[in-house]
Amino acid sequence: MHHSFWHEHWQEQRIGFHLDEVNPYLSKYWHKLGVPEQSQVFVPLCGKSKDLRYFHQQGMRVIGNELSTLAVQDFYTEQQLNASKTIISSEKNSSDGSGLCLWTSSEVDIIRGDFFALKKEYLSDISVVYDRAALVALPCEMREKYVKKLLTLIPENVRMLLLTLDYDENEKQGPPFSVTEEEVHHLYGNDFDIELLEVAEISPENRSPRSQNMSYFNESVFLITRNR
Repeated sequence: MHHSFWHEHWQEQRIGFHLDEVNPYLSKYWHKLGVPEQSQVFVPLCGKSKDLRYFHQQGMRVIGNELSTLAVQDFYTEQQLNASKTIISSEKNSSDGSGLCLWTSSEVDIIRGDFFALKKEYLSDISVVYDRAALVALPCEMREKYVKKLLTLIPENVRMLLLTLDYDENEKQGPPFSVTEEEVHHLYGNDFDIELLEVAEISPENRSPRSQNMSYFNESVFLITRNR
């Protein structure tokens, strides 16, 4: 998907994917990752999620990645955090002409820029990946590219908490897109052990307006760990 799609969504505040509270599956299953305090958590395509602050409250060091400058600005403003900015890569992305900028605060760091422009050295200390909104934000043809890039970035011992959606794509077009359990195994199964922690059917009254008339709409939670 073109960068302009996401920039327009943030500029026009069409951000129905954003939650105004900590994701309930994160607080329910965080303990499953078994990571010690001061471990570093990476959150790709993080938006302005309150989940970032939650990780800090659990004693973690947090680094997110987000394409939209507006989303990053909103996060620090809404969380009342002071952040400094440093250009870490001036290489221009062909689609939007920007490089990578590291926003740093005492609680949360965010790399503003294209996920596919990230380099391994930026994430050399992470122990956990939390993917609530990255994989499901990408169309089918980009998801395999995303996973391949992620695997080049993360250290060998990283564990992952992955949240996905599953619905009939004949009834609605994403994003967020439907990602089945079978696809999760296709994308991660060669390198990781995959444990399905929960599948929750979301009732129509708890769905977004676009999803209320769909035949089914499920959320799934996976714990993903290296198998070697």
